[in-house]
Amino acid sequence: MRLIDQPRTSPLVWATPLVGMILFILAMGAFFYNLYAEDQSQAQLRVTRDVENARNNIRSRLLATQDRVTQIARGVEHRLKGGPDTFKTAANALLAEYPEINSVMVIDVERRVTQLALPPLRASDTIHPLYQTVEDAESYWAFNTARETRLPVFSRPFLAESNAVYMEIHSPVTEDGEFKGTVVATIPLNDLLADAFPDTFVKLYSVSIVDGGGNPIASNVSRSVDNAKLSHEVPLEPPGHGLKLRAVLYKTSSELFSNMLAWTVLGLSVVIIWSFGLLFRHAKLRSRAEKRLLDETKFRRAMENSVMTGMRAIDLQGRITYVNPAFCKMTGYTETELVGMTPPFPYWPENSQEQRRHLELILTGKAPTKGIEVQVRRRDNTVFDARMYVSPLVDSEGNQSGWMTSMTDITEPRRIRDELAAAHRRFVRILEELDAAVSIRSAESAEDEFIFVNKLHREWFAKAYPPKYPKSGRIKQPSFEPFEWFNPVSTRWYEVRRRSISWVDGATVVMQVATDITSRKEAENMTRQQQEKLQFTSRLVTLGELASSLAHEINQPLAAISNYNMGSVNRLKSGRVSPEELLPVLEKVNMQAQRAGDVIRRIREFVKQQEPKRSPCLLSKIVDDAIGFSQLEASHRGARIECTLPDSSIQVMADPILIEQVLMNLIKNGLEAMEHLPKEERVIEIEVHAHQNPVRVEVRDYGTGVPEDIRQRLFESFFTTKSEGMGMGLNICRTIIEYHQGQLWVDPAPERGSVFKFTLPMATQTDALSHIEHVTEKP
Repeated sequence: MRLIDQPRTSPLVWATPLVGMILFILAMGAFFYNLYAEDQSQAQLRVTRDVENARNNIRSRLLATQDRVTQIARGVEHRLKGGPDTFKTAANALLAEYPEINSVMVIDVERRVTQLALPPLRASDTIHPLYQTVEDAESYWAFNTARETRLPVFSRPFLAESNAVYMEIHSPVTEDGEFKGTVVATIPLNDLLADAFPDTFVKLYSVSIVDGGGNPIASNVSRSVDNAKLSHEVPLEPPGHGLKLRAVLYKTSSELFSNMLAWTVLGLSVVIIWSFGLLFRHAKLRSRAEKRLLDETKFRRAMENSVMTGMRAIDLQGRITYVNPAFCKMTGYTETELVGMTPPFPYWPENSQEQRRHLELILTGKAPTKGIEVQVRRRDNTVFDARMYVSPLVDSEGNQSGWMTSMTDITEPRRIRDELAAAHRRFVRILEELDAAVSIRSAESAEDEFIFVNKLHREWFAKAYPPKYPKSGRIKQPSFEPFEWFNPVSTRWYEVRRRSISWVDGATVVMQVATDITSRKEAENMTRQQQEKLQFTSRLVTLGELASSLAHEINQPLAAISNYNMGSVNRLKSGRVSPEELLPVLEKVNMQAQRAGDVIRRIREFVKQQEPKRSPCLLSKIVDDAIGFSQLEASHRGARIECTLPDSSIQVMADPILIEQVLMNLIKNGLEAMEHLPKEERVIEIEVHAHQNPVRVEVRDYGTGVPEDIRQRLFESFFTTKSEGMGMGLNICRTIIEYHQGQLWVDPAPERGSVFKFTLPMATQTDALSHIEHVTEKP
């Protein structure tokens, strides 16, 4: 009788004990779950009761402390009225009764600590030293609240320099209704929790005070509670401020499994489950053995029919004992024809000497592990290349009964391999002829280990390699990230690009391409030098055009100095002057001399070629100085300059000399644009918009305006609409504004003319402080 014809075992034989075992496990699980739920419920009630008692304990201590602080404040009030000084006695009594209190002190109306009492028997972190001003934000808030309400106030918790969290109780001190300060008791919250609960409570609970967001700010233990099971939290009044008291119960041994009845039930359950398991295992053994044999046969047949590799088995004499369908399909012969054949086999080529030698290697067990490449002839006499792998065939008793060989057609893989080799040679040839240094290395390789380098890479970097890509910053996106690198050996500049690519083996490698950019760097340096020279030349040209205005600006303080001196001399000669009358005149002479010196200094700084220095400066002064420089030229052209500045205290981060140069250039361009207008229409309007950061400055003229096609190129280098212009003024102005992290552009005016606008960053308080520190540090 065949295996598939044998009777099957009824499913009820093994299904019945399985169902019984499942039902019993469910019943026992429900029983233990009910016991566990009852135990958890009782534990939660106990936690809630203990937390409420703990909250009442802390509340009573805080309220008692508040009453005692109020009594001390009354004693201070009596001392202010002439009574005895009882502060030290009362404060020491309070510190002795409530050891969690860190200090007791008296703060006057100017928030200075005038009296201080500390615990005598233990170290204490003094938050506010004697005769020091209280500057803590939370202390300041509680101090002000006590002054306003004339009632005791609990401060919000705050963090001291010792990283301990404190809370203060402020009780006001008054004299005849006038606020004279407060009496303050400082309480570390950790000490409050440590002193408020007995050791038995601490062994069971981790108690902490949390803020409104649930974050712990104080705890009675320093370790984390990893075995916490139950917790409860309640609002903490006083001190309020959203604080809550949270208690977490440590994991304790349950009484459930210490009960003898529970152990008995558990033991019987294990015995019953073990019995069910044996019965179930016994019922499954026969069914599993039958199914295994059937599955083995079906699996073997399915594997034979699905694999594309030809399988052939031979005995120790070389006779074919088995072939699979794939082997038959490769050779063109049927299984019936091949099984039982002895060498020479019909699928051997005509010259079978090589095949015989391979068969001898297989039968003697000397076949190479990497396989044997052979040629196989099909039934239609076509030949293909194949690779054969050999392994010993062992029977059920462990004895070798033959050899199993697997055969794979490698005709197509060999063709693909040859094409890939040819493509690789072409790829290498192209890279060798490139005008760039190309290298490929693994992201995990050592410092100078490369997978591939081309000819130029070997020539350029024989002694100095570009910096390697750091492992910590490995490229994650397949995009180029160029950077420039100077080769100290060849003294040349290179632009290096890197990219993460997938190599032929699937690994991620880094491709690096370096291009010689020495000529470009030299051109950039020359362009930068020319730009600096043009900027300096522009300054000199602007200075020459404003020479008469500067002379007029200097003559005014000199004339004022002369007049003041002559008046002083005349008074001295007449003998009717006193030093008190002469002093204001001399001060005015000094102011005019300083003004003349400032004008000369601005001229020197304007002409001097130096790096821009940004610092907080008044925008109104920059605008006034620029208008002062340009006023004479505006008068000569019959024009006037109007300025609208909403706030004269606006400060910007800028170099005032450079911004003056920009404003003077824009004013000068506006004056030249209005030469064709009547004098009464020649107006330059300067308006400052400071309602937001950055500040925007607008310079408007009423000229002909700038056409759209010219406006697009107005700020380009060497572009000008003037016959005598250099085309660098507006380009330099834009460079200056962009250095100041601003923008410069032009818009058409609503009616006619143009509006040149630029922005400057507003100086913040931090910028001003940094500038003051920088100036102070200078010798």
